[in-house]
Amino acid sequence: MKNDTVSNEIVRDIRQSFINFTHVKTILASLNRLHEYRCHGEEAEHVMLLGESGVGKSTLLAHYVGKHPRIEHEEITEIPVLHAVLGQSPTPKNMASTLLKALGDPKWHAGKEQELTERLTLLIEECRVRLVVIDETNHLIDRGGEKTLHTAADWLKGLVNETRVSFVLAGIPRTRRLLDTNDQLRERFREVLEINRFSVENTSAVREFRSALKAFKGYFRDLPTVDISGKDIARLFAFATDGRLRDIRRLLVRAVQLAYEQSVPGLTVAVLAQAFRAVIYPGSPDERNPFHEKFNGVPLVTGDEPFSSSERAK
Repeated sequence: MKNDTVSNEIVRDIRQSFINFTHVKTILASLNRLHEYRCHGEEAEHVMLLGESGVGKSTLLAHYVGKHPRIEHEEITEIPVLHAVLGQSPTPKNMASTLLKALGDPKWHAGKEQELTERLTLLIEECRVRLVVIDETNHLIDRGGEKTLHTAADWLKGLVNETRVSFVLAGIPRTRRLLDTNDQLRERFREVLEINRFSVENTSAVREFRSALKAFKGYFRDLPTVDISGKDIARLFAFATDGRLRDIRRLLVRAVQLAYEQSVPGLTVAVLAQAFRAVIYPGSPDERNPFHEKFNGVPLVTGDEPFSSSERAK
């Protein structure tokens, strides 16, 4: 029972962890700058935040939004940071509805596009919104044709102009195409921040990756463990997770659970191999399991392997 309790606590800490990596500090500083900006007749500042799936964009944004909660006044609800996630059919009308729903408007679904947009603009002002964060902006690229894309870009440009507050558009790298469809929108979102995957491509990258793994190791308490931040193990983690924060967490969570299922708890390379086969690449042959001694050292990017382009597109 004690082991179950400790295991659950470690798993909770890993899942809920928010680690101030170097890139996280840089992005948070940019978000703070936008939030503190006061528009006095001039144009507001805006940022596009890009990163592949699983690198931690949404986690970072949710953390930032949580640091700026709504403030209930007698007559209004102040919303310092308005955060919305685009659905898979992001027409201007649907985008307006999504943002209105995030504001808490009970009539977020009622009205034509122009009515919704006008109400959205008004409520952004009345609720004293200072920063609008729109996540999954890549759905504008993924789910519509060129006409829809141009229409959405025009609508966003108009909303940015009317509200005169700062915007953050977040999504996977191809979201950048949105700026190619509208010169005025591109002029407003010249600052593009990127979150990269962890890697072992050079000395600096290895140092950062090992530092991240060391931070996660700090959650293990008294669990006997192999040094996951060691140079050789970090390289195996790069293969096993493609350097994606989501998969690093997923792998470590299962490894901790498996470690405590043993008669003598311990997190070994063999446990990591078992965890990899359970949550990253089910059914993987030994030569394609980075933590198995037979691993052939080739990245897992072909066919139905976990980091192939076809698998990531699903």
